[in-house]
Amino acid sequence: MRIWFEKKGAARYISHLDLTHAMSRALKLSGLPVWYTEGFNPRIYMTYAMPLSLGVQGEHECMDIRLTEDRALSDIVSRLNERLPADIRVLSAAEPLKKFEEIAFADYDIFLESESSAALEEKIQNLLKREQLLVMKHGKKGDKELDIKPYFKASEICRISAGTLRISFRLPCSASGSVNPALLLDALLKYDGEEPTAKIVRKRLLIQDFSDFQ
Repeated sequence: MRIWFEKKGAARYISHLDLTHAMSRALKLSGLPVWYTEGFNPRIYMTYAMPLSLGVQGEHECMDIRLTEDRALSDIVSRLNERLPADIRVLSAAEPLKKFEEIAFADYDIFLESESSAALEEKIQNLLKREQLLVMKHGKKGDKELDIKPYFKASEICRISAGTLRISFRLPCSASGSVNPALLLDALLKYDGEEPTAKIVRKRLLIQDFSDFQ
């Protein structure tokens, strides 16, 4: 089964490991006939599609589990939500249609708070007009300088209020390589000395043709 859920509010500050512990506990207490791995230390089978970075809110995340018996989809949703913390909510359950390996992109919003969203918008527009936006990307193989201009040049900027700005964009997000949306904030700090209060939201996962991952 593919479980679709949201991770928001205070829950966006818990690690992926803590999320896994919360989901495992909820599955154990739910009474659902979950399948356990075999071996010396059996555990509930759970796999996640592109885990969120710490501090990023997810509006449509998913994990796969296995059940040993059929259950109504609505029953799966209600039983899990009874055992999960308030800021982690199961939205739906369905049979998987695509493999995790088919995920290629993700849509994001960044909400920025400042004294003047108009002034901040002008700075970001000027930032995105630069020929290059070189920032340090941290990876398992070490740090390297990356030009993020090609990834963010199509960003859409919208003033939500006098003090709030929303930036929307699509980034590579796959097992073979991803671009962290927080790199745009790194560039804003490096080139303009701006460090506004920010909230990053992952809206959805997409496959190669830009359709929704299902």
